[in-house]
This record gives sequence, structure tokens and C-alpha cells, in this order.
Amino acid sequence: MLSDLAEAGGGLLVDGVRHLPDSIGHGFIRLLAPDPGLMLGIHRYTLAQQFTVQRQPDYAQPETLLVSFQAFGPAPGGALHLSTAQIASTNIGFATVLPAHTEIFMVALAIEKPLLNSWLQGTDSALTPLLTAAHPLVLDTLITPAIQQVLLQVTEPRPAHPLDAFFYRIKAQELLYCLLRELAGRAAAPARHLHPADVEKIFRVRTELLASLSEPPSLPALALAAGLSETRMRQLFRQVFGMSPYDYFQAARMEEARRRLPSQSVAEVGYQLGFTNLSHFARLFAKHFQLTPKKYQATQGR
Repeated sequence: MLSDLAEAGGGLLVDGVRHLPDSIGHGFIRLLAPDPGLMLGIHRYTLAQQFTVQRQPDYAQPETLLVSFQAFGPAPGGALHLSTAQIASTNIGFATVLPAHTEIFMVALAIEKPLLNSWLQGTDSALTPLLTAAHPLVLDTLITPAIQQVLLQVTEPRPAHPLDAFFYRIKAQELLYCLLRELAGRAAAPARHLHPADVEKIFRVRTELLASLSEPPSLPALALAAGLSETRMRQLFRQVFGMSPYDYFQAARMEEARRRLPSQSVAEVGYQLGFTNLSHFARLFAKHFQLTPKKYQATQGR
């Protein structure tokens, strides 16, 4: 993990915060245990080079869920890095790529299922059976504005304080609430058994899907490249990401449009993202964000 790299590279430890050495980048990692059954890692840094963090399946902790929230600052050269939130069981392993020269905001939680279940008691949540089951689980979603707001609060550098455990417990609950609220609509869909190879393949599909946002994807080509039937690919993609591959592609285009609009014209952004009809672009943007591109620019002071 990056915390190990920071320590090995001579990163400075101050008040429980590990500051990255210049050889790795700049920023910090903070590790806390604000509650029995809850571990919290706060990451905010810019890396000097790309890192791939490989998480191996861990079958020894079936009662633990791993939850991550990550957002990105502007990327050099207009590279696309989607801000996402994810909840997964420990028996699923896959790689996470952290880009270079891009500010990264991340909160990682390890939470015991009994603790989460105690927080959900009385809510009549359809997600409770899903989150407490023993089968492999990965649910991934694009970060909502509500999640991003809390994420930026949590990753803001703060001096140590005696009430830190209280503060971070509340913020962890707030992040989980926002995520579970976003995921609640999926509980009605039947969950198919996930194999580790399936997870790797479906994340590969997402990578290929987002390789070019100016051209709609070819679903048969995506399925063939991943070694899945098109039907299986669609089923797994919807289970993990909550929408069809094409809807995810459109959502990613709109997120990228929102990122570019403060510094570019509506026409430039629309054409760069493959829209030949700017009225269609404006309607799609308004459907996602309840504002036209022009009105969104106005909120950004442009």
C-alpha cells in the first residue's frame, strides 16, 4: 500500500499523519480507528508516478466490508479519471490504478458487518441482506455531489484534536449513508454470483468503455475483448455499476463535460465529446444535472 511506500521512503510522521516523501509525491495519509470494527484511511496526495495497488482476495475476514471513495483534481493533458465510490467484500481482489500528477482525494473504510448492521437497524433497508451475505460482492457507482462534498471535508488537512474519533466516526457514517442511499435502488435486482475472474473482466470492460468518450462503444467488441458473452457482460456490468454499459458511457461523458465547462465553451466541449448536435448535448447535460451547460457555467462564474 502507499502508506508502506511512504514509510519505506522516509515519509515524515507527524501526529499520526504520514507525509509522502518527495520521491513518491506530496501529500499525506492518515490512518484511524474511530470505532471498534471500523478502520479509516484518509489519503490526499499528488503522486510523482502512476501506482497500481493490487488488492489480493482475503478469505480470512468474511465479516469485513471494504469501502472506498475517491475523487480527482484536474488531470494533465485532459486525461479522464472518474470519481467513484465502491463497496466490496474481502474475498474479491482487483487492481486500482492511481494516476500521476493528479491530486487524489480518497477515503478507505474497513467496516465489520455487525457494526454496519447495527447502524442500519430500524431502517428497513433492502440492502441489509445484500451487505451481510457471505457471497462475493462488488458495487461501484459514480460519486454524487453529496458524496464529493463530504469526501473533500474529510480529506482536508486538519491538526490532531481530542475529538477526532467522534468527528471521523460521524463523517464515515455520512459517507456510508450517501453511498447506500445511492445503491438502494439496486437491491431489487437479482444478484448473480461473482467470480474473481468476472470482476477483473468487467472492470476491463469499463476501462475499454471509457477509452474514448467521443465515440459510442461497440458492445459486441467489448464483450469479445473481455472474453464474455454479450448477455453475461450486460448482466455483470449492471450488477456492479448499476446501469447498462451505454448509460454508463453517457454518464461519464456528462461528468467529463462538467469538468471541462468552467474553462471551455459549450460548443468546444460538445464537439470534443462527439456531439454533432449541440441541442442534444444540452438536453442530455440538463437531464443529468438539472442545469443546461450555459446555466452550469454561470454557477462557476464563467
